[in-house]
Amino acid sequence: MMKKHELFAGGHRLAAATWGEIGAGRPTIVMMHGGLDCITTWKDLPQALAEASGWPVLAYDRFGYGRSERLVGGREPSYRREEAGPVLGEVLCHFGIRQTLMFGHSDGGAMSVLAAAAHPELVCGVLACSPTIALDQFMVNAMSGARRAFEHEGLRDKLKRHHGDNTDTMFWGWYEPWASPSALQWDMSAEIAAVRCPVAALFGSDDEYGWRPSAVSLFQNGRMPLEVTALPAVGHHPQQRERGETIAMLQRLLGRIERNPSKNQ
Repeated sequence: MMKKHELFAGGHRLAAATWGEIGAGRPTIVMMHGGLDCITTWKDLPQALAEASGWPVLAYDRFGYGRSERLVGGREPSYRREEAGPVLGEVLCHFGIRQTLMFGHSDGGAMSVLAAAAHPELVCGVLACSPTIALDQFMVNAMSGARRAFEHEGLRDKLKRHHGDNTDTMFWGWYEPWASPSALQWDMSAEIAAVRCPVAALFGSDDEYGWRPSAVSLFQNGRMPLEVTALPAVGHHPQQRERGETIAMLQRLLGRIERNPSKNQ
């Protein structure tokens, strides 16, 4: 059963939801949503993850999203490090979470990897779906399609069902940092190299934002136990389009965590 929560982290009011009882000696799966998403866009995935793992699940709306406090001002790409570092640390502390498996999508997938580097004593594994880890011109160009959809093709109304009055500031706060040519300077290779817990990355080969640069960055910089899968004829949301493969990848990741108990103390 889902329970709703509110908390303060990073100086802002955040909305959160849990499935199952956090604590009880088990790690918690913590979900980091994508750049246009929130708790409700996960649909029934949190419950499915809880059932497949036997672990409790926490999802929360990052600052500016869903039911959380409205964003004021814009964002710089560095927000990823802030969200994955100190803000996530406050969220975990609020719920008393001492071990977590990070499950992230897109923007949140990249932040889940950053979280493993920022909190090595807390993060025992990462499952990242379509993580936008390394950016190229293809992705920067793809942002224009998102803007067109938002302004002219009904995306704004669709997003408003999830984000309400946060919709406009949420969209532009995501769009502006990654639509700029300066986005190509984004580099998290040092954090990838610092991660030691097992990481699984699930991509779709037809991802409209691209996927190869991010996969290559994981292979080139990663020193952790790593599994990377690209599913044919799947776009940017493999966690929804290919639920069976997502759950199977989660279960393989759980097996690697269990074989490495030092990360699960």
